[in-house]
Amino acid sequence: MQFRELSSSELEEGYRLLSTLRIDLIEDDFLTYIVAQHPQTYRPIGAYQRGELAVYAGVSIHENLELGRYLLIDDLVSSENHNHHVREMIDYLCDYAKMHKCKSIIAWGKQRGLQMGDLKEFRPKRDGFIKIL
Repeated sequence: MQFRELSSSELEEGYRLLSTLRIDLIEDDFLTYIVAQHPQTYRPIGAYQRGELAVYAGVSIHENLELGRYLLIDDLVSSENHNHHVREMIDYLCDYAKMHKCKSIIAWGKQRGLQMGDLKEFRPKRDGFIKIL
């Protein structure tokens, strides 16, 4: 499994997978958002298995007084035949958060392929789950 931020040439592939979760998302809106938000806020990350995008995660890094610096998983979707790789993506995102000096990671919102077992080290927090790093 190879993990990386999607390049501009890979965004269409990311959109195709994300649109299976967010069915009302229009590709032009997605690309406009990415251009406006990347890399300051939203970062598209892919997990590739044999050259195929298996899991897509859209993450953003925030900071507030309660949590300090934290990574928010805004979007998480796996292709149907790669649900078993979601845990690997969560592990990668925890390492990614540490690399960016985040103190915690939050998963919330609409996800597909994410199981409670994938969040075994997380605890409930408001509308999602949090893990202190």
